[in-house]
Amino acid sequence: MRKKFIGKRTKEKRIGRKILCFLGLVLFSFFITFHVSVKNMKENMTKEEIIDLLFQNGMGNNELLDFLKMNPTEFLFSTSMGIHLPKSETIFLESDEEGPNYEYVPDPSPTPVHEPLIYIYNTHQTEGYSKVGMSEYDIIPTVLFASYYLRERLNDYSLKTIVETTEMSEILRINQWNYSHSYEASRYLMLDAKEKNPSLKYFIDIHRDSISYEASTTEYLGKKYAKVLFVIGKEHQNYEQNLTFANQINEKMKQKISTISRGVIGKEGKGVNGIYNQDISPYTILIETGGQYNNIAEVTNTMEILASVLKEYVEENPE
Repeated sequence: MRKKFIGKRTKEKRIGRKILCFLGLVLFSFFITFHVSVKNMKENMTKEEIIDLLFQNGMGNNELLDFLKMNPTEFLFSTSMGIHLPKSETIFLESDEEGPNYEYVPDPSPTPVHEPLIYIYNTHQTEGYSKVGMSEYDIIPTVLFASYYLRERLNDYSLKTIVETTEMSEILRINQWNYSHSYEASRYLMLDAKEKNPSLKYFIDIHRDSISYEASTTEYLGKKYAKVLFVIGKEHQNYEQNLTFANQINEKMKQKISTISRGVIGKEGKGVNGIYNQDISPYTILIETGGQYNNIAEVTNTMEILASVLKEYVEENPE
């Protein structure tokens, strides 16, 4: 019998097809395994824990959205677990921040304030909160939006307050600084505001943390609040004055709602800023308000409490 001749190209094609078939089986097995595992754990895990699990496996926000849009498990997430992801939602990550970041939010009420007492600013202006369920509202849920809300409540208490509205990204761009220089940018704006408004006494830097929903949220009398964490830089000579101020505000907030605070921490050493511009005034504090999974209503509920506490503090400590 004449032996059938198989050319080199034919052999290569067959090998290629085998490799493709193998890869196809591997991918199919992965998606089946993932689908089954999600089904198995959905009754024992919250939606935030599942999202955390995806993040831990190297999926950022954009990848998560794309993954849920392109795979059958999207139905499982959106219907069985109550996660609704707007198709048009655009989320991006800043260089060293975890969680959603959005565009700059213009001041909705740019009213001049004469002789302000309190200066609110956001070193990381675009740090964002959850957009879930907000597609029908014209709100960009960021720490800057939260600052505007806090200002309105403080002004309602006759505490003259201003919010820094200069875009931090512009200061970085003009100075050719990268994102790691954000505290230098906010320092420049703080000093400028202080020079223009000698009446300023209190300086509050509002941030958003990157933690699970359970860790960043508390409930009191049927209402949910984003928890706060006070951060004090210990790498300057007079940090204890800032620490005292933070402790007093922290205790007052806990008197309102015992579980609303995650405490007061001091930071120093390699890998952290260590000052956070708190050397500018003994009444400068950094407040991490909620996390990336909190919605803006939970954040503004907390701003209500913070405003009432600041009112009490100012009344008890007149100039």
